[in-house]
Amino acid sequence: MKNITTALLLLLFFQLSTAQNETVNLMKKKAYELIEDISDREAFGLSTYKSHMVSLILLNKAADSPDLLMSDEDKEIIKAVSRTRYAELLKEDHDGIRDAAQKLNINWKKVEYVDLLYKTRAIFKLGQPGYEGLLIFKDKSQKDVLFTLHVDFIMLGTEPYIIEMVDLKKEDK
Repeated sequence: MKNITTALLLLLFFQLSTAQNETVNLMKKKAYELIEDISDREAFGLSTYKSHMVSLILLNKAADSPDLLMSDEDKEIIKAVSRTRYAELLKEDHDGIRDAAQKLNINWKKVEYVDLLYKTRAIFKLGQPGYEGLLIFKDKSQKDVLFTLHVDFIMLGTEPYIIEMVDLKKEDK
């Protein structure tokens, strides 16, 4: 009986670690694609920013999903946000990044992905599991400098979605 219990625990641990690795790989892929998209477009425009963020439609579907066990309070928060208000919130965060990038002289066409660091959060934004991320990238026109951007992911089911990007900073190597 102990052997069966041990085998089941090992199998469960393996499945959980495999699922987390897949999630982390998907988050890193999304962060990489964000930087590639910015570099290809040679700018970090609002439309690029919005295209990489979780949509309000998806958040509303998540609020309606009984599988996600979202609290009534979190559901009300989502339902209270209009499309116009969500667009304003995204624009405010994007403007903050754009303003910081101008001060830091970032040349968006020369940005390159370096890494995504993360911390797992069992209960995160909107009461869902998620990850606090720190996207690290460089501007190839600036030597010995890295830039960081906080990129938070929310898990909606088994899929990570970017829910927030803020706080662009310069880090000396």
